[in-house]
Amino acid sequence: MAVRPRLCKPCDATVVSAPVDTPSPRAWWVVAPLAAIWAAALGWAIFALPVLAAWVASVQSTAGWVQVLRTSGLVWVVGHDVPVQVESATYSLLPWGLLVISVYLLIHAGRWAGRAARVDSIRDWLLVAGGGAVIYTLIVTVVSFLARVPGARTSTKYALLAALAISVISLSWGVLRGSSMRSVIIDAIPSDIRVVIRGAVIGIATLIAIGAALVAFSLILHFGEVIRIQQFLDPGPLGGIALFLLGVGYIPVAAMWAVSYCLGAGVTIGGGVSLSPFIAVSTPVELPPFPLLAALPQDVGLVAWALPAIGVVAGALIAISVARGIFSLGRRVALAAGASVLSAIGVYLLFFMSSGSLGTMNLVQLGPRPALGSVIALALMLIGAIPTALLFGIRSRKTKPAPEPAESEVDELPDTVE
Repeated sequence: MAVRPRLCKPCDATVVSAPVDTPSPRAWWVVAPLAAIWAAALGWAIFALPVLAAWVASVQSTAGWVQVLRTSGLVWVVGHDVPVQVESATYSLLPWGLLVISVYLLIHAGRWAGRAARVDSIRDWLLVAGGGAVIYTLIVTVVSFLARVPGARTSTKYALLAALAISVISLSWGVLRGSSMRSVIIDAIPSDIRVVIRGAVIGIATLIAIGAALVAFSLILHFGEVIRIQQFLDPGPLGGIALFLLGVGYIPVAAMWAVSYCLGAGVTIGGGVSLSPFIAVSTPVELPPFPLLAALPQDVGLVAWALPAIGVVAGALIAISVARGIFSLGRRVALAAGASVLSAIGVYLLFFMSSGSLGTMNLVQLGPRPALGSVIALALMLIGAIPTALLFGIRSRKTKPAPEPAESEVDELPDTVE
């Protein structure tokens, strides 16, 4: 008789997985310098590419490696919106759109540092962001002092201030994004302050977007002039790429010029001559041949009286963003006004960054007038924000549902027996 093998029922077994080794957090005094050095080195390399390309392409160049490194360092420092002095002329109207490169690298480095150090407290956040900002500022300051080519140099003091401001803001945000306390810190900010900041950002972004759209529209209308300037310069393939990158860096500057022009504050184009939609230019001004300058308007006609409406539109959008919250009428108006004031402060800073000098004589002072432009922007945004906030407040009161009666107010129905 064959004996059948006895099959054992599968028993329930608990599968124990191997422990996962999680890397221990790194010390802040290790992570912060690494993040700052990485952002500085990669930023320097990006700005050095066109300098190296021009050096290689130039057959008659006698500059050595040391001169090329100093020139690339000078260009990198100028990329932080630091004015450069060439002989007796100062160039302070710079393509601050190139700041995007340094800001992005610092935010990315700060995010890595926040994760590597496992930042979970305000103390760790300040140590990592502050330590990285100090190291980065020190690097930019040293490079500004050493990178002095014949006839050109940057101010070490201005480089220190600019690098400190950029690195503190960028690294603080980057470390916060990489930490586990982002939501905790954001939730700790009072709701009124968050609403005001959000409204101010919307107002500034609206003005910049409208200004950039108007610049693009003007360039399309004057495309023939752009081609003529390009042919006059005859930069060649490598110079054409450099001219294109320079134009991209100046796009935010041109957008703020358009904003100042539309608001009615005007734009100074040298020699005391100001472009305004309400005043015709009587004195011709010699401007450097640059394709982006072809977008400067000449005469806009009756449309000029509608251009300041961009400030009213920005104010209305600020009030709409404030209306998303459940606030009383007076509080809604106060928040819209506060967001308009904060937005005007941001507009002042952008106007300041978009004005400066491009040499001597007629090009000493170019761009918008920050104080006048920001005051006009504030007035127009308040004109758009306060009535819109009042309108939304009245509508929210009308559409507010009636409160439900309390349980004690509801009469109980008598029990009925069929």
